[in-house]
Amino acid sequence: MQFTLKILRLVYCKLLLLIDSSVLIFYSQRHEKLKKNILLVRFDAIGDFILWLDAAKRFRELFPEGENRITLLGNQAWISLAEKIPYFDEVWLLDRQKFLRNIPYRLKMMKKVRQTGFDTVIQPAFSREFLFGDAIVRISGAKEKIGSQGNYSNINPWQKRISDRWYTRLIPATKEPLMELERNAEFMRGLGLADFKAGIPDLPSSCVMSVDINIKNYYILFPGVSAEIKQWPLSHFKELAVRIYRSTGWVGVVCGGPGEELLGKRLVQSVDVPLQNWVGRTSLQELAVIIRGAHVVIGNDTSAIHISAAVSAPSVCILGGGHFGRFMPYRLEMETKKILPVAVIHKMDCFGCNWHCIYPIQKGSAAPCITEISVNTVWDETIKMLKRERSPMI
Repeated sequence: MQFTLKILRLVYCKLLLLIDSSVLIFYSQRHEKLKKNILLVRFDAIGDFILWLDAAKRFRELFPEGENRITLLGNQAWISLAEKIPYFDEVWLLDRQKFLRNIPYRLKMMKKVRQTGFDTVIQPAFSREFLFGDAIVRISGAKEKIGSQGNYSNINPWQKRISDRWYTRLIPATKEPLMELERNAEFMRGLGLADFKAGIPDLPSSCVMSVDINIKNYYILFPGVSAEIKQWPLSHFKELAVRIYRSTGWVGVVCGGPGEELLGKRLVQSVDVPLQNWVGRTSLQELAVIIRGAHVVIGNDTSAIHISAAVSAPSVCILGGGHFGRFMPYRLEMETKKILPVAVIHKMDCFGCNWHCIYPIQKGSAAPCITEISVNTVWDETIKMLKRERSPMI
């Protein structure tokens, strides 16, 4: 069965490659332009985008306003934030699922990119994807196509051998493991900003919307996560909520994205301390405002932790070992007075497994590097952080 699925994926991949080739044959570029057209391509997740903002704000130094027009083609999951950020002249959204599975939609997006006539296309992602960012770079027709040398996290060796040739320039990437902020800085230095150093991303005030949750003192829990293997048990969040309320009297606000509503409902209904369920009820802009006003944010390894850092809110991340060191804990190349997220871990020799866990895991359960993180450990780190930030009632 697995072999059959592998063959089918390979056939479909080659079919899309053939379809993409038709765009190169049948559609030409538009050449009448008053400014140099620059396309930035990013299709990764919300947290990756937030981390990239530290680098994104410096593209204007490479492509000054007035002489260049910068377009960002991005994942619709975070496009509402990107549209409010003053770093780009225009923002185009792409639905990842439709781009992969809906051929008319894919052709429409490819045609749009091709006919715009970009002079330079840049894909900054370290972990490139053959059927997404690489494919866009290929059909763009740009004279200059820049990407990262990258790794094999999201791409097969045979795919990378092919798509490497679609670029006119691949910026070298050290094989040494780097935190994503450092990796973004490495790319920016390769583009020509020799003085670039990794710092904390900042979410501009233009990105946030006014929202009033009518609570003076509150903390936030994020019980959801992108994959069950990374999810701290709900019973642990329940116990933590009780401890925080008994020690502070603060109201808990449970947040999360679409599809996590049931998880939030279960948590709120399972405790007899004040918890409000805001899961699935906020836009990203509204969520950023709610996070900014919290005494502390506690959650799994999700975008909420990176948003917390970007709006200077204290946060505690329950972190597994699958990608340990790449997205958390934070590593910077400059001093900062901003609040860094605190990572709580259960160290194991198998860290860095890319979430290919070597231990047997029951369906619906998390990896042992997650389940072995105790409530006491998370509570202790939360107290330490709040004392450092001189939060009231601690």
